[in-house]
Amino acid sequence: MNLITKMSASALVAGAVFVGGGTAYADPAPPPAAPQPLTKQQALDNMLYELGLGWAQGGAAGTAIGTVIGLGVGCLSMFPGSLAGCIIGAPTGAVIGALVGIGNGNPKAQQSIETYLNTPG
Repeated sequence: MNLITKMSASALVAGAVFVGGGTAYADPAPPPAAPQPLTKQQALDNMLYELGLGWAQGGAAGTAIGTVIGLGVGCLSMFPGSLAGCIIGAPTGAVIGALVGIGNGNPKAQQSIETYLNTPG
């Protein structure tokens, strides 16, 4: 490469660096958009999704275990009239087992219920 080409290339690069550095300007980042409030229907859909996920990941097993424990405790606690204890114990154990199973299967289920209840309708 001859001397004139080298000098003109160097001058072009130096000029580009000088002009590019002088015109660079960065605007501040825009503020994050505020999340839109959920409608009651969106909150309901989210709650049902989270509950279904919790049911699939532990609610059914919790219900079965709770039913067996409630049945056993109910039948034994009211021994002379054990039929009444069994009738009360099994559904009570099933409900408690389902709540514990869903809560352990999906920790976001409780938050979704609270969000639904607190969403203005």
